[in-house]
Amino acid sequence: MGQGAVGAADRLVARWVDHLREHEPVEASRLGLPDRDEDLPDLSAAGLDARARSLSALAAAVDLALAAVPVGATGPALAAAGDLRLLADTLAWRRAELEDRPRHALDPLPALETVAAGVHALLRTDGVDAAEQRRRVRAAVRRARRVPRFLECAGAALTGVSAPAYEVAAGRVAGLVGLVRDALPRRAAALGLDVDGARDAGEYAAEGLEAFAALVDELVDDRRLDWRVGPVHHGRALRLAVGAATPAGELEDRARTVLAETRAEMAELVAATWTRRRPGVPRPEGEDALLRAALDGVAAAAVPAHRLVREARVAVDEARAFCAAWGALPVPAADTLRVEVMPAELRGVAVAFLTGPEPFRAGSGGTYHLAPVPDDWDEPRRRSFLREYHPAQLRSLAVHEAYPGHHLQLMRQAAHPRLARRLLGRPAFVEGWAVRMEREVLDAGFGRDGTSAVPREDLELIQLRMQLRVAANALLDLGLHAASMTDADALSLLTGAALQEGAEARGKLLRAKVTSGQLSSYFAGADELAALGRSERGRLGAAFDPEAHLRAVLEHGAPTVPVLAAELADAVPAGDRTVGGWPEAAAG
Repeated sequence: MGQGAVGAADRLVARWVDHLREHEPVEASRLGLPDRDEDLPDLSAAGLDARARSLSALAAAVDLALAAVPVGATGPALAAAGDLRLLADTLAWRRAELEDRPRHALDPLPALETVAAGVHALLRTDGVDAAEQRRRVRAAVRRARRVPRFLECAGAALTGVSAPAYEVAAGRVAGLVGLVRDALPRRAAALGLDVDGARDAGEYAAEGLEAFAALVDELVDDRRLDWRVGPVHHGRALRLAVGAATPAGELEDRARTVLAETRAEMAELVAATWTRRRPGVPRPEGEDALLRAALDGVAAAAVPAHRLVREARVAVDEARAFCAAWGALPVPAADTLRVEVMPAELRGVAVAFLTGPEPFRAGSGGTYHLAPVPDDWDEPRRRSFLREYHPAQLRSLAVHEAYPGHHLQLMRQAAHPRLARRLLGRPAFVEGWAVRMEREVLDAGFGRDGTSAVPREDLELIQLRMQLRVAANALLDLGLHAASMTDADALSLLTGAALQEGAEARGKLLRAKVTSGQLSSYFAGADELAALGRSERGRLGAAFDPEAHLRAVLEHGAPTVPVLAAELADAVPAGDRTVGGWPEAAAG
């Protein structure tokens, strides 16, 4: 029975890959599958109906396979059951977004994101030889020619546009036009390809983008369209898309508790270090005044806008060097990660994010994207942004996005021997791991003995403020989409209890409105992984080794925490690595 479950899981995950090739070619490109690189999804009524039938048939087959897994399964059968559950939830979420609350009908951003990802992914150069770069650019040119038809179908499906989605879309279109009109022919020229053909395709795509933008501008006049998804859909997003096991109400209670506890811990830290921070300056009275005075001191080290990315690279180098010396976790080769200015076509939601490796392409790496200060911001807003993303904050981001956060975790995930674990990761695990690593590296000594140019006490303070941010993210997401939080309430939470700068708070509010569930993934994942660590410590007693636990967690891909907990308790082996990029032996 065990081998039957393993075989069924492997076959059904292979069917999922076939579904992506057929119905979501841009996602297939992102994974490193080249078959459909020149295509875009079919958003016609017939295409969407075919996609829904494919999802339904596959979901039914997965349900049957899960029902056949014996109760109390162990070893490979238990792991296969975990793979099947991850696939079942993935399919349920795709069906919910296609049928129950069709995002393509309510939001223009998925279409723009598809165009951006579809072209941008084919212009990546990390780990790609010259011949493959030329193949990809040719495919990108052919894909660009399909943009107008794709956006025509996307526009026909739209029933309205919310004001927040319009704001993000309006900001993205100019970057996308630049991508197809300028960047595409520039890359073609650099590779000795047909520049005129690339320029023509880019111009054709740009016209389609401008026509779509005009339609979005017309539809946003209908202000009745609410951006809130409501508690039912939000709960589905938490469970199926994010992979959180904690119910929304419990998550909110935990986040409020952590917010209060973390502020108290910050105040205690600042009080204990005040005389070193501000010698001769009287300590402010009251928790809020004390914390803001200390954060003002850290923000005073902010770098100019033109040095932001350079400082981010220094921070990443520090984090990698520390992790290599620490030795608790494997460290990918340095040339597997680049730190770059975020392209214009990808801006408008997050300030920083990581593009991970392609699971089907051995040796591919990642890119840490950091948004620049927008040129059209006035001086107070620019200063507010830079005060938020000062050198101490950039160290926290380097740990989160790079080492030992997202880049390390996603590289290990992409090298997992089971296809399901390469492809079916959950944001709660991915973000939870990165948040946990911010604390782990400080506990391991980051910032001491010259390991960072930023003072250790500043790193500690900013890491605690990041915990405030993570808790506030969840409260913001839950309050906006599952309740009736107002903009004033949201900004009060972010700039008040969470101690954020105004520019950061306004950007986070917009991001929360155009996403649902994602901003809860950080807190839910970190909280559940911490609870797993406590459970494992209780189960193993004196045999529990914290660093061995981290290595074990890292080796199972990025499943939900309940799936991971079952496999750790059963001692299910992750298997041998089959994908390269690891010149250094795993620690321990």
